[in-house]
Amino acid sequence: MATKTKKNKPENPERDLQATITDAYIEFYLNKGKKPASVYEFTGKLKMEEKDFYQFFGSFEGLEKSIWAGFINTTLETLSDSEEYESYPVKQKLLSFYYTLAEVLKSKRSFILLSTEKEAELLKNHTLSKARDVFQAFVSQLLQEGTESGEIVKRPYITDRYPEVLWLQLLFVLRFWIKDESAGFEKTDAAIEKAVKVSFDLMGPGAVDSLIDMVRFLYHNR
Repeated sequence: MATKTKKNKPENPERDLQATITDAYIEFYLNKGKKPASVYEFTGKLKMEEKDFYQFFGSFEGLEKSIWAGFINTTLETLSDSEEYESYPVKQKLLSFYYTLAEVLKSKRSFILLSTEKEAELLKNHTLSKARDVFQAFVSQLLQEGTESGEIVKRPYITDRYPEVLWLQLLFVLRFWIKDESAGFEKTDAAIEKAVKVSFDLMGPGAVDSLIDMVRFLYHNR
């Protein structure tokens, strides 16, 4: 995917400090196989004051929330730099999101595998809550765009559930990627394509509408 050249971003000492803390936490986790015993111990190793940590995070759990939300934000920032992304239909935008997210996750795969050794960890709302908020804001915008373009059909009682369905789809993709041992994660790419196709088969005009029309017909002609 072609991308525009990014403009140089102005220096942001606070953002740099936050990134330093985040990177150090991931490195500690990878080297020790567990979280630091305390914020005091962790910041001491970084030669910074404990209050510097609390400037950004209330706890290690808060830091992990930020890490996962960061994966989504980095993906969206990458897409926003694409010359072609805005011209894509909604289905292609969602596919691009997943493919780009998979690339973003690669750089932190060892940390992700270690921190989600128990699959249940990935399902904890308190770990993924910030990521979920960012993702659902993104898909809500996509759904509105798709509704306006006709790619997505508004259906009583169902449309309001679309963001939740897409969140479950994201969890499916994450779990699949974590377990994927294929070269270049090619099986994940195939899973993404199939998952998005299914979701748009359900949300777009087609079989579901035919079924609804049939039910209505049978109801009115019973």
